[in-house]
Amino acid sequence: MATLIPSLGSAKFDARGELRLAERLKDCLEDNAWVWHNIPVGPFGRHPDFVALHPQQGIVVLEVKDWRLDTIGAANSKQVELILDRGNVSTDNPFEQVRGYMFNVVNSLKRDPLLVIESGGFKGQPVFPFGHGVVFSNITRKQFDQTDLREVFPPERCIFRDEMAESVEPDAFRERVWRMVSRRLGSGLTLPQIDRVRARLFPEIRVTQIALPFDDLSAKSSPADDRILAVMDMQQEQTARSMGEGHRIVRGVAGSGKTLILAFRAEQIARAASRPVLLLSFANGISGRLENAMQDRGVEDKVITSTFHAWCWKMLRTYGLTIPTEKEFPDFSERQNANVQAVLDAAERGLIPGGQYDAVLIDEAHDFEPQWLALAAKMVNPDTKALMIVYDDAQAIYKGRKRPVWKQLGIEAAGRTTVLKVNYRNTAQILRFARKFAADVIGAPGVCAGDESAVLMPEDGGRNGVEPVVRQCVSYDGEAHAIAEWLLGRKAAGYQWGQMAVLYPRHEVGGRFQKVFAKHGVPMDVAKDHQNRIDSKCDAVRLLSMHTSKGLEFPCVAIGGLGELKKPEDIEDDIRLTYVAITRATHEAFITYSNMSELVGRLVV
Repeated sequence: MATLIPSLGSAKFDARGELRLAERLKDCLEDNAWVWHNIPVGPFGRHPDFVALHPQQGIVVLEVKDWRLDTIGAANSKQVELILDRGNVSTDNPFEQVRGYMFNVVNSLKRDPLLVIESGGFKGQPVFPFGHGVVFSNITRKQFDQTDLREVFPPERCIFRDEMAESVEPDAFRERVWRMVSRRLGSGLTLPQIDRVRARLFPEIRVTQIALPFDDLSAKSSPADDRILAVMDMQQEQTARSMGEGHRIVRGVAGSGKTLILAFRAEQIARAASRPVLLLSFANGISGRLENAMQDRGVEDKVITSTFHAWCWKMLRTYGLTIPTEKEFPDFSERQNANVQAVLDAAERGLIPGGQYDAVLIDEAHDFEPQWLALAAKMVNPDTKALMIVYDDAQAIYKGRKRPVWKQLGIEAAGRTTVLKVNYRNTAQILRFARKFAADVIGAPGVCAGDESAVLMPEDGGRNGVEPVVRQCVSYDGEAHAIAEWLLGRKAAGYQWGQMAVLYPRHEVGGRFQKVFAKHGVPMDVAKDHQNRIDSKCDAVRLLSMHTSKGLEFPCVAIGGLGELKKPEDIEDDIRLTYVAITRATHEAFITYSNMSELVGRLVV
């Protein structure tokens, strides 16, 4: 059984013939085949009805026509005249149309040097077979054979109604599909090549669009050039493309692609929206990452990307309401809370209108108070009901946040929750280290995915690497020197500066680190207080607080100053925070401490 994207229950079919073909492709093609329906392909966004991919069989592009014989008046190699109730209509010959779709697909893939033959008589040709065909869902082959249409419709590239009936054996239907492709020149596509095919055909599924700016599909490999991280995996893509209308909740573990799916969903909604789309997060770092993603996808003029607190301040200003001042609330956090309360009160009184946005999407919702989520739900256009919430209880690091009861907040979550359990970000070694460190606080692997009272623990995606290194030093300066030497070693190993980050628990620790790093000549990109946006174009090591790192990822991550986290009353929150920090590393992690604490004791056991 093939994987159909979007799923049958979520796809929109223009005609019954498309639905019938989708069912047969899904049921009859091989388990390791994938079929995409009506999804824009390549840089020009062409829309073939179906693209089917199999590692050995190749790629076939199919177009469906629900024409009957009595509606076909005349046909040549370029045009077909249809006899319709509204009169005669001239349209493109479907084979000319689907052939153009096929070459659009092939030309998109040939731009990748790893997807073409490097030498010999077939140099420059794709390493995969390819072909095209037309499905006539209301014409039988017998009817077709009694016409002269074979002169303009190649019979070997046709599938007819009787050949896709449920009574037809799967093997026979499968053979009918794959006989349309050219002969195979190579040994079939490898899994990394399949990921490259998907990245070329569907650029929107590339993980690197909202992660690292340094990955070039045509570039030579580097230590961080890991194809499993290049694109969404099949479950993520199917989840993103099959997300139905109405309120939707995605519950996913660290590194499962929640933010990627959220960004994908925001883009798709924005392209068809008549009102703005609101993309909310708690942390500045995540908000900046999402803002960059919307710019990369060309929908920044339709999507408002903001932290929740910044959005509240904007609402007060937009509607001419009193904004709490620094004089009234000298403490920044207290002033932020006052802004939020003012917005909650104003919305309750109708001074801030609801339904302002065609969609509201919330990332890292575990950092939101329940009343914030209820407020966000009221901001959704009641005609679209497009609300999407993603969260992971294991990463809830702010004390006092209550687990939401969705129904009480006006959020229709029953039967609308998707669970993502596989972590694709971290190597098995990093993930195992993080789970062991935090398991008794966060939870244990294997809990029931449907049990919202239990915290999900991640399952690893099968990617191996090196074990995290934990080192004891004599002081914070000693930690800084050790980290600087490690960073220089990573640079010598082939990583770029922008693929590294240093995380710290307190700003005073980060300040001391920065001075030492400068002595070693390590270029730093330092996030300022309350403005923790990440400059993805800057090739420098990111120096971030552990709180700020939420939602971000880097191949190489150093975490220093953990001995600073030693208050017994905060131990559970600090364990969660350290778990988040460790799982920011996709390839290598280096951890230092210079004074013992209960938390550090967990790392050195």
